[in-house]
Amino acid sequence: MARALTAASLLKLKPDDKRREIPDGILSGLYFVIQPTGRKSWAVRYRAAGAPKKVTLGNSLFGDDVDAAGAELSRMRQEAANILERVRRGEDPGAEKQAAKRAPKTDPDRDQFLSVVTRYLKEYASKRRNYPEKARLLGMRQDGEEWKTNAERAAGLWGSKRIHEITRRDIREHLETLATTAPIGANRTFAELRKFFNWTVGKDILDASPMADLQAPSEENDSRNRVLIRRKEVPGSSDDELKWLWQASKAYDETGRGPFGYLLQLLILTGQRRSEVAEMTWSEVDLDAREWVIPAARSKNGEPHVVPLSKQALVVLKAVPKVKGKAGYVFTTDGEHPVSGFSRMKQRIDKLMAACAAEAEVEITDWTLHDIRRTAAAGMQRIGIKMEVTEKVLNHKSGSFRGIAGIYQVHDYADEKRAALDAWAAFVMTLVDKKKATNVVQMKLAK
Repeated sequence: MARALTAASLLKLKPDDKRREIPDGILSGLYFVIQPTGRKSWAVRYRAAGAPKKVTLGNSLFGDDVDAAGAELSRMRQEAANILERVRRGEDPGAEKQAAKRAPKTDPDRDQFLSVVTRYLKEYASKRRNYPEKARLLGMRQDGEEWKTNAERAAGLWGSKRIHEITRRDIREHLETLATTAPIGANRTFAELRKFFNWTVGKDILDASPMADLQAPSEENDSRNRVLIRRKEVPGSSDDELKWLWQASKAYDETGRGPFGYLLQLLILTGQRRSEVAEMTWSEVDLDAREWVIPAARSKNGEPHVVPLSKQALVVLKAVPKVKGKAGYVFTTDGEHPVSGFSRMKQRIDKLMAACAAEAEVEITDWTLHDIRRTAAAGMQRIGIKMEVTEKVLNHKSGSFRGIAGIYQVHDYADEKRAALDAWAAFVMTLVDKKKATNVVQMKLAK
């Protein structure tokens, strides 16, 4: 009678000059196979239609680890029991396995992460109002009728990786990386990825979502109030933080580590989203008309957005080192992709800001790149720009333009937006140059 296999006995089995099959005394039909070469594997033997059959379960991988050997033995017994149960029901698992090998191969790329994302965008997200934002969060952008990888977003990290190979840890680490510079954006990515993986389960692509019970990476309470300028309701707040950020961005330009300094300056002057500025192309910019048009495919609400460019913004754009490339990205190091690596950039900017603030003996509290956009909004409110104009500058469809008001409000606010951004840029320069605020801002608004 065969003895029951144990973790300890498996470790003692050594190769011989002949192939050996050691039966398991617990589960009849399960065998541990040792080749003369030393390769070890598992197999199940059974009879179907009066003929002996065999199914190979795979190679043994436990090595010299007794715990791994025990876990592998338990798993092989379970797999073998499932196969023998099918045999009891009249099935022939070995024949089915061989038939599957002979069957025509399916598209090898269909389970690639970006292939599945593309299908999700076409079949589900494109029918929703904010589908460009959904695409952006998943690392894609629309170019005509095609969806292409958006290298600035980390979904591209998974690229051609099969969706079945993406683990909970992969997703968590990706979200934590995003949260270092954009905590709210990380939460939005978390929500969209959760919808995406739930959709794959509904389409029988995955058996279960790898995001089950995964928590959002960031808190969204006080972090929404962080700005880099003085506010009456916040004791100790100061305009110096915005000045130090500008000075740090200028210092960053001198390091030669990419056009991040110019990008930060344009974030400050325009108040637009990080991804929209980072992926700006020269074809979107009209320097003579002093306009930048964010196309619908890159706009969060799916509509083109015209951003008037102040004279200070034009100075920044004209100073950006031009790198040739078919895509025509403004902020790029290789000409083919927009800049990335925001976490490293933010760490360097923090150090440069701290150096600027050293004389004031002030500790700068944590802030994120999205806080720059909030700072621009708060700053425009502070200098007297109307809320509805600020919302148009930021391309918001909430607040003053929510619901029925948004349907019937067709005024484009082009002149008001230009006056607002000109006034905001002038105000920023007064802070940077340490000049006292003058009536220049109010005069621009009056016009």
